[in-house]
Amino acid sequence: MKAKLLLPLFLLLGALSATAQTKPATYRLSSQIETQIKTDTVPWKHQKGAWEYSFGGHYLQALQAWDAQYPTMRRQVTAQDSTLFKTHAPSPAKAYLVEKAKKHQLFVINEAHHTAEHRAFTQSLLADLYKQGYRYLGLEALDQTDSLINQRQYPVQESGYYTKEPQMGSLVREALRLGYTVFGYDAEGNGKEREINQARNIQKMLQKDPKAKMVIHCGFDHVNEGPSQAWEKAMAGRLKEFTGLDPFTVDQESLTPTSAPRFDEPFLQLSNAPYPAVYLQKDTKQPFTGSGSQRTVDVVVVHPKTKLVKGRPGWVWLKDRKPYKLSARKITIGYPALVLAYKQSEAGKAVPMDIIEIRKAQNMPALALPKGEYRLVLQNGAGQQQTLPIQVK
Repeated sequence: MKAKLLLPLFLLLGALSATAQTKPATYRLSSQIETQIKTDTVPWKHQKGAWEYSFGGHYLQALQAWDAQYPTMRRQVTAQDSTLFKTHAPSPAKAYLVEKAKKHQLFVINEAHHTAEHRAFTQSLLADLYKQGYRYLGLEALDQTDSLINQRQYPVQESGYYTKEPQMGSLVREALRLGYTVFGYDAEGNGKEREINQARNIQKMLQKDPKAKMVIHCGFDHVNEGPSQAWEKAMAGRLKEFTGLDPFTVDQESLTPTSAPRFDEPFLQLSNAPYPAVYLQKDTKQPFTGSGSQRTVDVVVVHPKTKLVKGRPGWVWLKDRKPYKLSARKITIGYPALVLAYKQSEAGKAVPMDIIEIRKAQNMPALALPKGEYRLVLQNGAGQQQTLPIQVK
């Protein structure tokens, strides 16, 4: 528990690091990021490394870097945990959340900033939420200075810090394709002031369109509706206070598998649902909202253990994604190398649609891309670069 209590401090330091970032993050080989973590001296070096791993599609390394902050953590399942778990049964999360969203004007869902899976899950909800009347997507990660994103229809490197990650880029693109108005709402400062100003920025959007239904995608504890030890009230609690609206709050961060079971919450260790699930109390049908959690939310999503499909995490294969395997015969630069896939129709410094790292010609992972024309940019640690046009049918 001690390491968990230190988390707000690390998030504060990490936020300062992200704010201080003046240049777009570079997509780098996993070995380069590993070296950075080993030589970095900043207290939040593991968080920083985890974010950069996620940008380059290094999913497992991102989890490992994040968990390295807590070297002694070992969560044990107790008899009390097992008894609690047995009183609940899993139900598919997507159907449950979409049904509950009908009754609310604000749908608030969180993420861990190093876990791209959370962005893929939020994206999977957007079409059904649009059918329920939701028309706005508010993103903590989107820089408010990108005033042209709704006209451009895709994110660029300057759109924000976390928006450089391909799954976040895909979330933004899908929202815009469906017809959502996308907006950023993050605020300067830390602690109480930031929570208040985040909520005020969302409130301003509501004042322009009072009946608007909004999806708000935030980070970590900002989803908390109840008292906050660090902030008095988090963004979701302030939003409820300022607008008088009761947001439907979804925590998908706390019960997502980590790099090893010893870091997982007991309820997650006991879960064997093969799909993103909400657990309902067998008698009352009330949703599980966490045990001993410092967050007050309406429901917690329990994500399953990630399985590899075509050499990639299974959740990258959204319904519109097709596998594209690059032929080793076409590669003229040395290994290891990153492969960044850009849509041909997107100009300038667009966020890649997907990124993979190839370490050798054998067992090359597949890119996960919607149908269309792309340019692949291959780059390695020696500064070599190669560009290839491809079509995904």
